[in-house]
Amino acid sequence: MANRPSAPSDPPEPWITPEMRAEIDAWIRLYPEGRQRSAILPALYIIQRHYGYCPPQAQAELAEILDLTPAEVGEVVTFYTMLHQEPPGEYHIQVCTNVPCMVRGASRCVERLKERLGVEEGQTTPDGRFTLDHAECLGSCATAPMAMVTERSTGRIRYFEELDSPEDVDRFLDLLAAGRGFTHLERWTPDGDPDHTGRPAGPYRNGGMEPRFLLARVNLPDSHRLARYEADGGYATARRVLQEMTPAQVVDQVKASGIRGRGGAGFPTGVKWGFIPKDVYPRYLVVNADEGEPGTFKDRILMEYDPHQLIEGIIISAYAIQAEQAFIYIRGEYYFAYERLVQAVQEAREKGYLGQGLFGTDVDLEIVVHRGAGSYECGEETALLSSLEGYRGQPRLKPPFPAVEGLYGKPTIVNNVESIANVTHVMRHGVDWYRQFGTEQSPGMRIFCLSGNVKRPGVYELPHGVPLRELIESYGGGLQQEGTAIKAVVPGGLSMKLLTPDQLDTPLDFESVQAAGSLLGSAGVIVVDDRHSMVEVARRTIHFYRHESCGKCTPCREGTAWLAKILDRIAAGQGRTQDLELMAWIAANVTGKSFCPFGDAAVWGLQSNLAKYRDEFIRWIQETNPAAEGPGIPIRPIYRPDVHQGSGLQEVQFEPRGEPILLHDQVIDLLEE
Repeated sequence: MANRPSAPSDPPEPWITPEMRAEIDAWIRLYPEGRQRSAILPALYIIQRHYGYCPPQAQAELAEILDLTPAEVGEVVTFYTMLHQEPPGEYHIQVCTNVPCMVRGASRCVERLKERLGVEEGQTTPDGRFTLDHAECLGSCATAPMAMVTERSTGRIRYFEELDSPEDVDRFLDLLAAGRGFTHLERWTPDGDPDHTGRPAGPYRNGGMEPRFLLARVNLPDSHRLARYEADGGYATARRVLQEMTPAQVVDQVKASGIRGRGGAGFPTGVKWGFIPKDVYPRYLVVNADEGEPGTFKDRILMEYDPHQLIEGIIISAYAIQAEQAFIYIRGEYYFAYERLVQAVQEAREKGYLGQGLFGTDVDLEIVVHRGAGSYECGEETALLSSLEGYRGQPRLKPPFPAVEGLYGKPTIVNNVESIANVTHVMRHGVDWYRQFGTEQSPGMRIFCLSGNVKRPGVYELPHGVPLRELIESYGGGLQQEGTAIKAVVPGGLSMKLLTPDQLDTPLDFESVQAAGSLLGSAGVIVVDDRHSMVEVARRTIHFYRHESCGKCTPCREGTAWLAKILDRIAAGQGRTQDLELMAWIAANVTGKSFCPFGDAAVWGLQSNLAKYRDEFIRWIQETNPAAEGPGIPIRPIYRPDVHQGSGLQEVQFEPRGEPILLHDQVIDLLEE
């Protein structure tokens, strides 16, 4: 990367100092005996905090500590985007440019930063203070445009949000330059205290039905602290459950409630718990907090402002499946939420709510908060388990499913943050209370994440089945700019198929959205108005999935790369109408043929975009390339007698496509044999 500061010329020996080693050893002790490899990401963060990056010499020493080869450590470093192989500037600024941020002006934010810093993306200022990059998604879609800033010397991360104008960008940049950007870790907005505060002048925008439950405490003072949670009745439910109910009774009640997964698949939570094989121990509960789907930011808010609600749900859920160890796998970018969770776990442990003999019973439970390092794929449950074990975050073959053979080869339940938080309320208020909300097949409340071109983006707690139009108009305040109209809506996170304006009356529950041709997914609703090109929406969407492909399987790895190249070419004015058929063909060879479901998710949005907005693609191509000129380099080599005469090359047609390709005579002979 251009203009990066050079590595230290005279590092101390050893590269991992005694202080660093003590910290790494403390992390190793948090994982089961013999599973020290799980400490690889925490250890690499320790190294990076010290040097600003992960030097190969330190990687080699870490390999020796963890009983690995240097190559095994190196393959982890190169997989995760938040681990650096060379040091960035003291302040690493990454502007989120994904679709929800793009439609609200992220490019203006980037251009202002370029102007102020005098650098391009991927460069560092001559004084080594600032590095500028874009980010794929930061889980702050309702406060776009926004930037994440990492302080190299401490490894801390802070979000700077609602950067709507050049003046807003200037203010946050001046704050960093003055050394006051990290006085607090809480979010910073231009409406907050100009010196240091991260809390906006008004509360974080959340709403929905009254009274609220999952989001009820988000804007209360000290909502993240144990004393306030206990004052609001916190941990009383966990105490009662552990003292008065059996694990089987808890499982039955969760099954009866009909809680469905909130991470995207919507699988019934209690049914998943029932897959645990009998008499096989130890068992693990893993909370999936790797919220990487663009348009989704609900779990982040719960962890930042009501972490004890999640911990109480973990206690109840772990008791139900008889697990004595739970892990919260949180995405690396959620540093503030990570700090809040660590603090909450410590408070609960000091009060005796974690550890041995919970609430005077013989129940034991420990919770480890494990931070990822930048990989969308780790939202897939088996890839998450691979990462938690200290490997690259790549998916595993199913079956066996994690409930049978998961973390460390033992029975493991993986649930989403919101799913676990719902368990707390079901056990507090009862099954009948829960099922009064929503629909028969999609019962209960849901946290909808509303972003894009609406006046009031935010999180809204509403029953399943609320009409999409009501969410956008009544709660979101309608469109952001007067005189515009809705062009497209993503109903469940960026990967889901698009809905059109004539589908705004679709109820937001699992069955209704599926009947409308999409999926509810993570309930991340993104609104795109008619100021924006669907070609650009498609291009930015595919670039995200190309960047985030884990590389394990060919259809996803190669298919997303080719789709990105074609869309880049169309955007540059070199598109042809036949490119639409080519993209449809490539997408069809990704769906259903990839190793994990994320391959399908990578192209669903493009497939629906091409089907529903085909005329817009054709119009773009005709206006930018009226002569229908082909690209500078042919997509497929063409036989030219003046060039290939005597070369042994000839065109051969293969069925069923019947398109000519260029092969050498020797290859043809082998094929004929």
